[in-house]
Amino acid sequence: MSIPLYIHLSIHLLLSLLAGAIAWRIWKKPLLSLSGAILGGFLIDLDHFIDYFLAFGWNFNYFYFIKGYEFLKTDKMYIFFHGWEYVFVLLMLLLILKNKNAKSLCLALALALFFHLVSDVFMDKVSPKSYFVILRAEKNFDLKKIVTPEHWEKHLKYKKKINFE
Repeated sequence: MSIPLYIHLSIHLLLSLLAGAIAWRIWKKPLLSLSGAILGGFLIDLDHFIDYFLAFGWNFNYFYFIKGYEFLKTDKMYIFFHGWEYVFVLLMLLLILKNKNAKSLCLALALALFFHLVSDVFMDKVSPKSYFVILRAEKNFDLKKIVTPEHWEKHLKYKKKINFE
């Protein structure tokens, strides 16, 4: 049984605030730290709208969206903002940049994104490797090639129950 959406989002928000607090403590830039953390750990989920609109077009159905039916309909997993690569790039920028504002923003974004991806791995019970954008692109975003066989079987059973075939 999956975690209710409000709990899932609450966990993301709390972890985002933690990331922001850590960056704030280190770089003493509260607004940038909290803004970057909310963007990287909470608003990152806006990429689910991209998947939804690729599946259903502009015909928005709130129930379909919160249930994640876009993945059932297309058997694809785009979620373009969910990527370990971004964490690595942000950490590299953190090492290169000299400006405290930029460092605060990069650290907050990197930490929040990292916390978000780790929590998604545990809450959604998916493999950590499925959150590499490059890997998903190499597999043509085909869900069957990205997730574990067990996850794929659950997906198919749910899809049949919803009748998107």
